[in-house]
Amino acid sequence: MLIPRGTLSDLWREHGAVDRPVVPPSTDRAAWTSVAPELRATILAAADGERGTAWAQPLLSQWAAYARTGDRAGWEGAVFRRDLRLRRAVLAAAVDPVAERLDEVADGLWLLAEQSTWCWPAHDDAFARGRRVPDIERPVLDLGAGEAAALAGWVVLVLGEALDAHAPGLVARVRDETVRRVLRPFVDRREWAWEGSEERVHNWAPWIHGNLLPAALAFADEPLRARVLALSIDGLDRYLAQLPTDGGIDEGFAYWWQGAGRAFDALGLLDALTAGAVAAAIQDGRLTGLRELALFPERVQLGEGWVASFSDAEARTGDALPWSVLHRAAVLCGLEATAAFAARHRRPGRVIGDEADVVAGLGRTLAELFDADWHAARPGPAPLPGRVEFPSLGVGLRREWSGDPRGLAVVVKGGRNDENHNHNDLGAVAIAVDGVPVVIDVGRATYTAATFSDARYRLWHVTSGWHSTPLVRGREQQPGGAWRAAVQARSDGWTLDLGAAFPGGDPWLRTVLLRGGAVTVRDESPALADPATRLVLVCAGTPEVHGDGVLLPGPDGKRGLRIAHDPADVVVESRAVDDALLERSWGPVVSRVLFAPLDRPERWELQGRAA
Repeated sequence: MLIPRGTLSDLWREHGAVDRPVVPPSTDRAAWTSVAPELRATILAAADGERGTAWAQPLLSQWAAYARTGDRAGWEGAVFRRDLRLRRAVLAAAVDPVAERLDEVADGLWLLAEQSTWCWPAHDDAFARGRRVPDIERPVLDLGAGEAAALAGWVVLVLGEALDAHAPGLVARVRDETVRRVLRPFVDRREWAWEGSEERVHNWAPWIHGNLLPAALAFADEPLRARVLALSIDGLDRYLAQLPTDGGIDEGFAYWWQGAGRAFDALGLLDALTAGAVAAAIQDGRLTGLRELALFPERVQLGEGWVASFSDAEARTGDALPWSVLHRAAVLCGLEATAAFAARHRRPGRVIGDEADVVAGLGRTLAELFDADWHAARPGPAPLPGRVEFPSLGVGLRREWSGDPRGLAVVVKGGRNDENHNHNDLGAVAIAVDGVPVVIDVGRATYTAATFSDARYRLWHVTSGWHSTPLVRGREQQPGGAWRAAVQARSDGWTLDLGAAFPGGDPWLRTVLLRGGAVTVRDESPALADPATRLVLVCAGTPEVHGDGVLLPGPDGKRGLRIAHDPADVVVESRAVDDALLERSWGPVVSRVLFAPLDRPERWELQGRAA
């Protein structure tokens, strides 16, 4: 339990007030004219580049494509592009509130109101009821609807008075749509699976509950507003209480920003609405556990632009992450080194959320824009701890030198095969050289209808056969909570018990060590003598097999890894990467090296050194 259940709700009942400001309205000209000149120029240039062109519009054929072909990118892409343009227009109109800029905002807000459904097609139950058009009589509250409600809410919190004067009736129309599609269904239909339960955490919960807060502040009258806020805060409380005390996120680094990071967005909003009560509770001990959650991103760093990945996460971080979210979380929690680590990723003159995606919506953009601490923060180094353990996940990390990405780092993955965004990866090993993964966790591909269906575990990148873990008697792992691997940490590595990770119940111990400039992986099991057993290493590119071992290449021409091993037949299988997300991390080819131990051993070992 990360925080005591009920603490956040108690703070709201004791200190909450809805009339405290959460963002400067456009009528506060002192606030908006104080925006730094380089940011003002960026905002206006982005908006002016689109004004007068046709708006992106999602089409029915794109919505229905999810049921027909499994494609969700067409609809979502059109929505994301339109919402990005609306976000840009709102910032420009607040900075420079002239009629033509308000026209642009009004057009975008009107298109949002006219859209038949705010739910993303992948989450709409209309398909299961035989429909190929959205059911406007039964709106579905999902991530997409939450994003739309929050976007509309922030628009009105910033520009509501100006829009009432410029386009009378528009705010009322959007209010009616938000109440009908989102706020009223949320309180009336207490059946939302994404809210989780007292036994099972759901990673959508903080994202949607956090998005309901600005929507309720902007649009709901009493008593609906009080009910939405109370239920949302209780949902955030439940999510945080269920997270493990070590702050581990089982979906991995990429999902921290949309789960835990969204919870921190909401906590920052609640801190404003409670006049600092949330920060005070972190300092006095009631919410101290939140510090562990804020430390997760730095603890899984491998090197610049690379992280330890598992589940549906990605190893390469990219340029669009909202690092100001981590900075605000660190400031809220009193973590100076973490705040400095976040600040090292600040990009002068850049406005967060200026991409056509949902990494950072208008709320995050506004929070960063008016965050004086963020703009003044001194950057600091990545902490890069030498030893990290997440017992709740069965994940551990070791590196040769604390605070330095050079040399070797190794990651192991135990836990269970029923985690959120689970891959069948029990016993998997990843090895980085100079902060760059060489023995890799492939991560996720672009989501389609198959990703979260019965076909999930037929996707190659989800199977244990494409993770660096054994194929015991030729068998792959199966999904489900019955399959698990216990991890015992030691000073120089770990021992993993894989006896319950595979069908058949064969005893199997895997020991992973980092010492003397080498990573050693030692497997011990009678099943090693089975001719069908294979030991697997996965890498980017195509490895070279030599008489004295195997050379694994590093991505992007970086240093690789030379593998020496006990006697084995060695086969390399390569496959073309036909997915944009996977190619961004690993290039056009990934490979797996399959070792078939010789001489029927009960113990087999390989060792990797930087090449």
